[in-house]
Amino acid sequence: MMHGWFAGGAGGLPHPQRFFQEDYHCYSVAYADKPHLERGDKILLPPSAFDTLARLQVDYPMLFQLQAGDRTTHCGVLEFTAEEGCVYIPFWMMQNLLIEEGAVVSVKNVSLPKATLIKLQPQSVDFLEISNPRAVLEHALRNYSCVTLHDIIQIPYNGKNYHLELKDVQPAPAACIIETDCNVDFDAPVGYKEPQSNSAAARAGDTAVSDAAAMAESNGIVNGGNTVAAEAMTPPKPPGVRIVNGVVVRPETSSATSSSVPMDLVAERTGGTGIQPNAMVTQQQAAAAPAVEYWAVAAGSGSRLDGKAATPLKGSNGEVVDVDKVRAAAAEAAQKRAEAQLTGIFGNGDAPVVSKRKSKVGSKFSRLKQTSAFQGDAQAFGK
Repeated sequence: MMHGWFAGGAGGLPHPQRFFQEDYHCYSVAYADKPHLERGDKILLPPSAFDTLARLQVDYPMLFQLQAGDRTTHCGVLEFTAEEGCVYIPFWMMQNLLIEEGAVVSVKNVSLPKATLIKLQPQSVDFLEISNPRAVLEHALRNYSCVTLHDIIQIPYNGKNYHLELKDVQPAPAACIIETDCNVDFDAPVGYKEPQSNSAAARAGDTAVSDAAAMAESNGIVNGGNTVAAEAMTPPKPPGVRIVNGVVVRPETSSATSSSVPMDLVAERTGGTGIQPNAMVTQQQAAAAPAVEYWAVAAGSGSRLDGKAATPLKGSNGEVVDVDKVRAAAAEAAQKRAEAQLTGIFGNGDAPVVSKRKSKVGSKFSRLKQTSAFQGDAQAFGK
């Protein structure tokens, strides 16, 4: 152990030593039943270390350098409650030091400058799923005392651990981040690929088409004396439903779906009278549409809110429909149906069809009770 006093002053008087260094057996914080310390860089030292540090003129906050072989990292201290000869550190720090449980590490107190810049690189593209990574990192770094260049720190968020490597630390390879104004920057995550822009994809497609055309021409593929380069340069048809000349083209068909609507019923321009060109009325839709008689009967008089004359209805062949005649025919048909129902044509043929079902209200209140103490006119009328 290297702490306490050493000789060398004037007159042989001892001078106080300002550093602490001790070797301990290292264990993860899970052995001390404090797994929450994995969220930061705090360690647990034995009480004897506190007694020694209290006699030394150390800087606060207390920061320590952990060294195992040729690998070093830095940390802070939370408590002095570990067993003598042992130190408990987060497991991610043990991974940075490449040590296992029970390995010997050297603990030395150090003084670190304030950090001014930290550059981090996520070790997985999953880090991009975080909506606000800067805020998450700022909250997580509150549990850290210092950072070391090339260390890989662990940040838990939303039930998942994210690992980030310290690619740059300024102004020194190790710096303190307690009560400091530090700039944080991010590098692209490991395995991240830049998305290809539309212009770059278009250029790549044009290059591929040009190469195919050049290859076809160089191979001498000739059709009627002309090199078949147009077929090679023709881009493939895009999959899915698309619109060609105002009509729908589905993947299973190579041509536009024909419309059963005559062209003289199509509006000359968008917003004009008639069927709009972008309506895309297919044969199935035209067959399912109501007939012109429906609009003549159910659409009212056809008056417009702006006071202008209503557009006359036209049939499937383009002829103007006589609305009054259609309505008269519909009224006559409705009257015949009513008479047929009353005469029993739609029933047994003997009597009009009368529903045998009675509503609850009708069976309860539509008739007066036959046995009643009231013998007035209403009762007599009911008889």
